[in-house]
Amino acid sequence: MKELLDQIAAAGFLDWLALLTSLAYVWLAARDNNWCWLFAAISTAVWAWQSFFEYHLVSDGLLQVFYFVMAGVGIWRWRGMKKSRQKKIDAGTLDELIIPERGLGNIVSMSVREHLLTILGGLIGGLGLGYFFSQTLVAAATYPDAITTVFSVITTFLLIGRRLENWLYWIVIDVVYVWIYAGTGAILFAMMMIINVGMAIYGYQRWRQEAGQPNLL
Repeated sequence: MKELLDQIAAAGFLDWLALLTSLAYVWLAARDNNWCWLFAAISTAVWAWQSFFEYHLVSDGLLQVFYFVMAGVGIWRWRGMKKSRQKKIDAGTLDELIIPERGLGNIVSMSVREHLLTILGGLIGGLGLGYFFSQTLVAAATYPDAITTVFSVITTFLLIGRRLENWLYWIVIDVVYVWIYAGTGAILFAMMMIINVGMAIYGYQRWRQEAGQPNLL
């Protein structure tokens, strides 16, 4: 607890900016709000700097660069879904009373094949990336960092593609990141990941509701 309080007291402007905008991104994404991608862009730009130069997490830094690019893709994709949806409403082919305004597009469940590809791709890609970095760079938590990086990349595509179970993968990823950040002394970011776990649970419940599935809790 003392270490956490010391880091909170020592946290600079960039730490707090990365933390707060990241939480805003997850919260808005869970609520199916397109503004989430703007906060994602701000958070990932700052977090990439911190990962590279403050905490020496190379894979995570590269992941934040990827997230920054994907924030632009997310804005484009989700805005396109909203425009397409509005055209259908205007044409009378989509009932606004049946599908509320908050939904930007269809939320669908993943198939068994998609789950297998996600898990195998994450493990194989993560082990390969971890081996590469272990041979070429000095980085903290090389293999766990690399595996969570690859899974995070894949799960970002699941989020943009509006796959319901993306939130379940985020829960597991964020739990692993709690361990990684705590192990490197980034207690403040570890606490943020604990909050993200709760938000991912909320996001899963929220998206299940919008997909017309009963809540689990």
